[in-house]
Amino acid sequence: MIQAICDVAPTILSDGSLSCASGWVSQVATTPFEFTQIDPIVATALFAGGFALNIVPWAATYGLSQLLKCIRG
Repeated sequence: MIQAICDVAPTILSDGSLSCASGWVSQVATTPFEFTQIDPIVATALFAGGFALNIVPWAATYGLSQLLKCIRG
């Protein structure tokens, strides 16, 4: 989608149209975020990856602490 922008404040003419003193410039408009754009499979994979980043070090330290507890008697 293309949008027209003005570098200075546009003025409103008597017929209701806008006029730009510096000239109109076209620019590609960014589309707003929509929740429907999220792929559920990708979102689930990203969530699981973030969970794995936290659970793996925790499980390793927990296992090591249990091993040390077992060795100490």
